[in-house]
Amino acid sequence: MHQFLASLEEASKAGHEYMAGSPIVLKRTDINSVMSNSGTILNDRRILEALQTTVELRKAGAAGISDASHQSRIGKADFYPLLEHSKVMNKLLRERFPEEFLEWEYVFSETCWGLTQFGYLTHGRNVLSNNLRFAPWELQVPRNLFDTPPVRLVEKLREAGHRVCYIQDAFPTAHRGSGHKDTSMQALPAFLKRRGVPVFPSHAFAEEMRKYAEINEQIARSKKVVVALFGGKVTDYIDVLSLYMRRDNIIFIAGSILSLVLLKSRNPNLTFGLTEDLFFKDIAKDQLKQFKKLFDPDRIHLARDVIEQTPEELRTHTLTPKLSLQYEVQSIGPQTVEYFANLLSDAQLLIVNGCPFNIRRFETFGGYFKDFMTLARKHNSGLKIYECGGDAITAIQKSGIKTDISTTAGKLGLLAPMIETIEDLGRYAPAVIPLIQ
Repeated sequence: MHQFLASLEEASKAGHEYMAGSPIVLKRTDINSVMSNSGTILNDRRILEALQTTVELRKAGAAGISDASHQSRIGKADFYPLLEHSKVMNKLLRERFPEEFLEWEYVFSETCWGLTQFGYLTHGRNVLSNNLRFAPWELQVPRNLFDTPPVRLVEKLREAGHRVCYIQDAFPTAHRGSGHKDTSMQALPAFLKRRGVPVFPSHAFAEEMRKYAEINEQIARSKKVVVALFGGKVTDYIDVLSLYMRRDNIIFIAGSILSLVLLKSRNPNLTFGLTEDLFFKDIAKDQLKQFKKLFDPDRIHLARDVIEQTPEELRTHTLTPKLSLQYEVQSIGPQTVEYFANLLSDAQLLIVNGCPFNIRRFETFGGYFKDFMTLARKHNSGLKIYECGGDAITAIQKSGIKTDISTTAGKLGLLAPMIETIEDLGRYAPAVIPLIQ
């Protein structure tokens, strides 16, 4: 990571110097928030992080900012427009910057980076675009970007004599953009750059990279590193395991679902009741084969027991190849808590991704996670803890455990410390490339 830091920091500094000329900014951000199924925002942390960059840019001289972000994925229960997010943004601005509020207030736009925003931006307003995933050009890169709404907006602004730039502020989604998806993360900034539009990382983006360089150093200095793969999209762990297996001082502990996946990779005839129907249908056979190839029992430690939720009660089951489940698995069990905590007694660094249950069910299952984190500290007072991803941060905060490094970057937060070459960067964080070239 260190070899890319200097370029990013130099680009970030140049971006803030560019603000002195009062440019209009297209800013790709990440305010993807934890939401209830009814559309209520349950955690405003990412919204606040995006606002910090907005305030920084406006203070540096930005004339107007158009934010584009995303909320969940098409088909998910929390796939919502960003209208509620704009209300939260304005509430936070009004509370923290009452004197500047009327100038910095966000207008919600039904479109994403379209010509309808031209008037707002030329009059110095801030705009929050609707959920980027509603834009058909975002999830499928068009053959020709010339005619996409953001490019038309940029060209019209430039024709009217305005200086325009693109700011990349969405580090947690910098792993997107390779192939034919997520236009805004790589294809769009690269295209704008070729057309003479400056492309910069935000200070927050560069700061995230600094964190991963620091974690990389800690991994290199440590005799034993434990990586807790507790949550998130399980198939993402194929990349994670592939990268971390490069270092022989690293072992892994697997949450309940990942443990089931790894167990099934060795025993493909296993079935897991509702968990099978709800979860394993999304895992392809070739992915199970990849997990089987990566599964080293000496380095990857599975859960000892798991919690099954029936309509009447919670049941604890020992995890074996003969396990038969009828209902959905929810969490690791008490044997696993003790087993995993003991593995940390001689470790120098613990990296935690996600939590071993749905974060919305913390009140029911959070006790197991809290016990694990508490025992980890009790067994090893000198242990450094890096919390990675929103669910891990929320769960650890609720558990009252102090950590050393925190990042919301989720999957990329796990991958980034192990990125060592430009090829790694292109594969695992392609959105960084337009910023350092």
